[in-house]
Amino acid sequence: MNKTYNKISAVLLAAGMMVIPSCSKKGPGPATVTSSVAAATAQTPVETSAGESTSGTSALAPVFAYEGQLDAITAAKGTWYVEGDSDMKYAVTDLDMNGRYEITAAKKDHFAMYEVKADSSGIDKVEAPFEDGTQGPYIEAEYKLRMSKEGSYVYVARETDDTTSAVTTYYYLVSLSNGKIKADVIATEIKEDGNVRYGDDEYDITKEEFLQKTDTGLPSVEYVQKVAWGDAAAVSEMNDGKALQAICFKLTK
Repeated sequence: MNKTYNKISAVLLAAGMMVIPSCSKKGPGPATVTSSVAAATAQTPVETSAGESTSGTSALAPVFAYEGQLDAITAAKGTWYVEGDSDMKYAVTDLDMNGRYEITAAKKDHFAMYEVKADSSGIDKVEAPFEDGTQGPYIEAEYKLRMSKEGSYVYVARETDDTTSAVTTYYYLVSLSNGKIKADVIATEIKEDGNVRYGDDEYDITKEEFLQKTDTGLPSVEYVQKVAWGDAAAVSEMNDGKALQAICFKLTK
């Protein structure tokens, strides 16, 4: 696994917070995605994932699923749902903000992600740089999406190793693009005997340096995807696109 820190610099506009409904089954056709995500006309009623209409700033272009995405995920349930594994968690996201949803199955020692095809005819497995039997750094309550200078969305995610007396959390800078995941370790946090120390690959760093590498030194946050992880028992009963809305993300700005 590549543990090289990629320094990213970008200048982003500050944005006020607003909650954006997402994972609605109905919506426009596939969005055209550029280096940023443009908001639609303000004050346009939008449909929430529960089918409600709300006035205010409208949804961002790639947020709504165009017709068939959640149905495509449901139809491929035999591919991504792990029967009989009660520890697995599932979530629908759009981490690269391209308008095509991902379905992720993850637990401590398993990670698999699939993305809906451009025509909603099925799903494709996302390539990830993690060895079989290891957890990808993806079981998070939310993902803070940042725009890199290359125009792609990046975010920080964590993976914790608690197999020894020293509990080590690896912080990754992650991006998803063209059906592939790139993840580079940017810092570590080690807790042992009540003490906490921080590392940068093989070297100790200060807490301030750790925060700089994992937050303040990165591009500003443009969007936050709040993830609705569903447990195996609940997801086993979700057999249509409408039901899958329960494990869909919400987007805030």
